Amino acid sequence: MSEFFCILAAICSVLPISYVVAILPAFWMSQYALLAPNLAIFQAGPVDVTPVDLVFVALLLRWAFGVALKRELTADRPLYAAVMVFLAVNFLATLFAAVKFGQGHLLRCLTSEARLASEIALVPVTACAIKSLPQARQCIKILIGTLVVMAAIQFVNFFGARYGIIIGEVQGIERGELRYFGPVGDSVGFVLLLGYLVSLCFANVIGAGAFLGGIVLTAGFGAIFAAGVSTLLFFAVGLRFPEVRARSLRQLWLIPIVALAALIGVTVLANPFAKTLLDRFTTGSYVTSGGQRLANAKLAGAMLADNPLLGVGYMGYQDALPHYGGEHYFNLSHQDGGTANANNQFFQTLTDGGLLGFIATAALLFFTARVLLGVAKRTDDPFLSTFYLGAFLWLLAQIFGNLAAVWLIPSSFVARFLWITLGIAVAIQKLSAEETNPRQIPRGVPQLVTV
Repeated sequence: MSEFFCILAAICSVLPISYVVAILPAFWMSQYALLAPNLAIFQAGPVDVTPVDLVFVALLLRWAFGVALKRELTADRPLYAAVMVFLAVNFLATLFAAVKFGQGHLLRCLTSEARLASEIALVPVTACAIKSLPQARQCIKILIGTLVVMAAIQFVNFFGARYGIIIGEVQGIERGELRYFGPVGDSVGFVLLLGYLVSLCFANVIGAGAFLGGIVLTAGFGAIFAAGVSTLLFFAVGLRFPEVRARSLRQLWLIPIVALAALIGVTVLANPFAKTLLDRFTTGSYVTSGGQRLANAKLAGAMLADNPLLGVGYMGYQDALPHYGGEHYFNLSHQDGGTANANNQFFQTLTDGGLLGFIATAALLFFTARVLLGVAKRTDDPFLSTFYLGAFLWLLAQIFGNLAAVWLIPSSFVARFLWITLGIAVAIQKLSAEETNPRQIPRGVPQLVTV
């Protein structure tokens, strides 16, 4: 099976970059579903190299060659400056942490940051690859299609798990407390949140219901809470956009049908879903999870108190645990998801880079939100502007509604989706500006195309 993915990676490396980037999320899903837990095809030092990593390398080389040959870089200067500062601060934090924690800590932190940098490079790669607004629309449609497949997998697992038909991951089968994660892992609820918000912005009640159902099937309180926050954001912010408001008003006649469908859906989902939630309460799962996250917070606080400016290095939380009494809370000889990171994006950001890292991350998110909102407000194409309104609300929901998860770390499906979406947005800004103010540029003149 790994040979098949290597061949697929080789094919992807020669296709148009824009479409390769758009199908990467589907490639990630397929790789996880079919190769897990042995995703790596070989190891390079401490790094597990997967087929998608080969596609990454090919894309970066093709992009660098194209920039060098054409001397054209599609750039949003404030955004790219924020990215560079974010990476630089975390690199500096890693170097200072190495003095305290040793060479092994340095190597692991540098490996994590190298993966982060390669994934964030999807922003300029995608921005340079999109050459027209129709191409941008096609790429967005591919991303939406991937989200639809992801939601459909949730329901395939829901109806098929009892018969042994499972795609990806379903937890709690042996306990009768089923939680459905599919081939994305426990971040699936926060990824489906993008589909939910985009469906709301398009006034697609069937799509919104399907995505919300997929989120509910995770039985994750954090994802469900974020869905509630995102719904409030839609009513508070999304309906301020005239086209979204008009589209929503035209669908008011669907309310009785939606109510009936919701009643049927609740009837189908209520028993197994309520059982999972109630069992998690009665068996103490929520208490255990809450205690674990409280321990994560205490240890993150200890790390920050000892290293207030620059933290313990990028993704250095797990390796720093023994230095801050982590053995009193966790079994460090059998580390798991509870010790892999701080289990909260704010705590993770503070432990990664201290107060300086927190400021750099805040700046990165501010300029990211600025780009997404800019496309939503200023793009004449209704499809693109509506999608990016949903993407903007999705980012806000991650920032303000994500209680207990990290989503900007390397290999996070949420972050990967965000970088690709952001890269397309940078390209759309440039293309929209060119349509508004066309200009002739002499051939052979080096240029930096800014938006």
